[in-house]
Amino acid sequence: MARDNTDKFTLIGVGARDSLGQAEDFVNRTGATFTMLWDSSSASWNGLGITSQHRIIVLNRFGQEVDRRANPSHSWILDKVAGIGTT
Repeated sequence: MARDNTDKFTLIGVGARDSLGQAEDFVNRTGATFTMLWDSSSASWNGLGITSQHRIIVLNRFGQEVDRRANPSHSWILDKVAGIGTT
C-alpha cells in the first residue's frame, strides 16, 4: 500500500518492542519498503502514547495528530490521508 501511494503520504515504521532482530525479520518477512526506525529505549512509543503494535498515527505536515487507530484497514488509512490536505 505505501509503495503504491508514495505521492499521497510517507509511511514510517517505528520499532521499539521485542528486538532489533525481530524488527529486521518483520521487514524481510513482509517485504516492507517503507522506512523503519529502531528505538531500543521505547521513548518514541512512550512519547506518542503507543501501547501496542499495529497502531497508526496520522500526522499532518505540521506534525499535528489528525487521527490514530489500532489495526487500521488500508481504506481507513487512505481515507485519512485523502483528507489531510484540509487539516
